[in-house]
Amino acid sequence: MLIKFDDGTPISLEQMLLAKEKRVENQLLAISLYKKPIVSLTLVIPGPIKNSSGANYIFQEAITTLHQFFIKNNIPLIKEQHYHELTGSEAILVVDCAVEKLKQYCIEIESLHPLGRLWDIDVIDPITEKSVSRSQFEYAPRQCLVCEDIAKICGRSKRHSLDEIFVAIKEKIESFQKIKLNITIKLKKQN
Repeated sequence: MLIKFDDGTPISLEQMLLAKEKRVENQLLAISLYKKPIVSLTLVIPGPIKNSSGANYIFQEAITTLHQFFIKNNIPLIKEQHYHELTGSEAILVVDCAVEKLKQYCIEIESLHPLGRLWDIDVIDPITEKSVSRSQFEYAPRQCLVCEDIAKICGRSKRHSLDEIFVAIKEKIESFQKIKLNITIKLKKQN
């Protein structure tokens, strides 16, 4: 499968800021309707093109992983809404789970899944209506996609080119696809 990140429309900073405002509106609406924690999924896609075939692949894998995780851990999924815009794909999932536990689960998904570093899974507390910070759980800050440093440090200093970052992203995807293929082959051999 050919993964591309340049087959979309470039967007402006203004469009991204408006998308962020709309995301917050959608989160608050879901909280007001359901009064339960919200899982807000966005993607970590650098550069001006946020909606591409590669980004769509990463998004679908994230949704599949979240669904499997909720089922495995008996977490009821109350409502789910997807948004596919030029500014990228997003999802809001309303679940019935304690906020702190849910945030820890989401951090584990981001940390342990081969594509998890490409997902930004926020948990919104229905009481405070704010995102729960990963720092309150003593987890290390997110690592750079290219090197071992802290992602924010590399991002602010623009240490890596977009090409370098996309090479690292494609390597993560290729590695994940090999894992999936090996699992599929093993399952077929068992049957």
